[in-house]
Amino acid sequence: MTKKTYFVVQPFEAGKRGAIKAGIPMEVRSAEDAERVAKRLSLVKAGAIAFATDVEQESGEADPPVLIASFGEVPEAVLEAS
Repeated sequence: MTKKTYFVVQPFEAGKRGAIKAGIPMEVRSAEDAERVAKRLSLVKAGAIAFATDVEQESGEADPPVLIASFGEVPEAVLEAS
């Protein structure tokens, strides 16, 4: 069974009445890219996180995400789950 590591950046946007909502996640090439892109997105969005997750290629089963970096406003529940 082969696992592949995915590096993902999840931006967050200000929603109605000040709520923070998730934007469209994007896959990047490396942990360094994930941190750089998340930091850059946090300048124009409410916030962003960078995380990695290992996915079993055949079954699609994913390991829990590992937080790489967090910038700006991010829902507390997201940080607790990482």
